[in-house]
Amino acid sequence: MGLFQDNFSMLSELERLAAMVQDPVRVQEIGAEEWPLAMIACGLVTCNDPERLQDNLTAYEIFAAKVAPAGRKGSLAQLVRFITARKGDGWRALLPYTLAEPEPVLSRTAAMQLATLAQPGATEKFTGVAELARLLKSAESTPPTVAEALLSLSDLRVLPYLQPLYDLPAERLAALISSVNPAPNHLSYTWVLGVLAAQPELAEPITCLLERMAVATTAVIDLVLPIPTWAYEKPAPQPLHGWERAEYFPRMLPVVSAHLSQEQISRLRSAFGA
Repeated sequence: MGLFQDNFSMLSELERLAAMVQDPVRVQEIGAEEWPLAMIACGLVTCNDPERLQDNLTAYEIFAAKVAPAGRKGSLAQLVRFITARKGDGWRALLPYTLAEPEPVLSRTAAMQLATLAQPGATEKFTGVAELARLLKSAESTPPTVAEALLSLSDLRVLPYLQPLYDLPAERLAALISSVNPAPNHLSYTWVLGVLAAQPELAEPITCLLERMAVATTAVIDLVLPIPTWAYEKPAPQPLHGWERAEYFPRMLPVVSAHLSQEQISRLRSAFGA
């Protein structure tokens, strides 16, 4: 029976599975074949209660231990279809897939879906982006894939949500800078250079990150994403501008010249082919 059949028997099944996940004894009775739907059910039933997030993260750890990555990927895809069909309703059910998924690719995918599917609030258009940025700042356990997902959106409208991270303790920012592999777009470079300007003591890890980003592509893009995607008939990105890698380097010079050594600038110049 499909997840989208809103008949009594399906709703009852979702409620049954959600109740089992939330029961410390019965949760062990859930088989691997039931877990993909059980995880969806648990997330949807409790998603509007922030105090239940930790319970869902614990449930996801069991889910991940019992179900192979392919099964978890299928569960995520089914949940995304459900949320899309309901115009963003239930988007918080994606949080366990984002925060507790051990496979970085799946975690990053879940975060991107959350950012682009979440229903706009009364005063906040990018509800999902705001929630993920809040978690990045407030919870040290938030995986770096969340930052990668937000930066991969390539939309400068995301930047204000990421700028509060400039105020993180240097140790946390250094750990984040050293572990992320952001998409080398205009948003990512702008944010990384903002980190450098705010905390120049991180010059060396930031230089290493910029080098990694430079070799990952020959072009730097700036675009606008349709958010939330379900509100658009054909949700395609709108390109605004693009630069060749060597052409982009001069745009970085005002910041890097002020905060990097000549040796570090030389390394970046070489990486960018400028």
